[in-house]
Amino acid sequence: MKTRDVFLIFFLLVSLTAWADTTINDTNKDAYGANIGWINCQGDVTNGAVIGEYVCSGYLYAANAGWIHLGDGSPADGIQYANDSDTDYGVNHDGFGNLDGLAYGANIGWIAFESQGDPKVNLSDGKLSGYAWSANCGWISLAGTIDAGGDFYVQTDFIESGADTDGDGITDAWEYGWAGNLDDFTATSDTDGDSKTDVEEHLADTNPYDVYDNLKLISFIRLGLTDLFDLTFTSNETRVYAVEASTDLLNWVDHGDSIFPPDPGLQTMKTVDTLGLPQRFFRVQAMKPLSP
Repeated sequence: MKTRDVFLIFFLLVSLTAWADTTINDTNKDAYGANIGWINCQGDVTNGAVIGEYVCSGYLYAANAGWIHLGDGSPADGIQYANDSDTDYGVNHDGFGNLDGLAYGANIGWIAFESQGDPKVNLSDGKLSGYAWSANCGWISLAGTIDAGGDFYVQTDFIESGADTDGDGITDAWEYGWAGNLDDFTATSDTDGDSKTDVEEHLADTNPYDVYDNLKLISFIRLGLTDLFDLTFTSNETRVYAVEASTDLLNWVDHGDSIFPPDPGLQTMKTVDTLGLPQRFFRVQAMKPLSP
């Protein structure tokens, strides 16, 4: 029987993203309301909708209703819109795919994204679903079927991380959410002393104040006398993961599915194959869903 030396490395990639004109797909861009008609979620591209990790922003355009504003991308608390004034309103994203809040059109008034309509963005493929409600226009569908028009859905090509004002690799909203400021975390700080930097905690969306909450191995178990092993690690439903393999710790390739969603709950199991090699190394990366 061959001896296999399998070593697991947990590694987080830093992803710095820039603001985009719109995140909406060129083809799948139209929502529909029976009383308002088609709504172009790309707007005029430069001013189109942006689906973000914490908030949405930009504009939709309806030929029968004009421009509809999703928010300016700058909530008063730096995290999400309060929707309590005409200067701090917009559509929020909770990180799990759920959308809620208020959009506004000068010609039709407020449009509510709320639980009854269950508006969502799928974190795996970017497809939107559910409804928004306008008191003046009725239900607006983000996906559905129109007689003689076929199926339709709105799709975002990526999810915008948002601003990183101090350039430390950590989104402002995440810093405000945990620390209440942009000063406590830096590009190299490790606030809880768990050997994971705060940048790594941010990318895994783990608690930077809890030494026990981080991306780590739970178990690595061989399946009988095969080359298959079950790799189990802590996970978070606001993130996606990738397993990569190497024979020399220098060159890494995707192992199986390049990106996959986590299992429900607190940990995820992935089956890996050593392919009969005397040694093979694996690493797990935590990433933000639909990163550009």
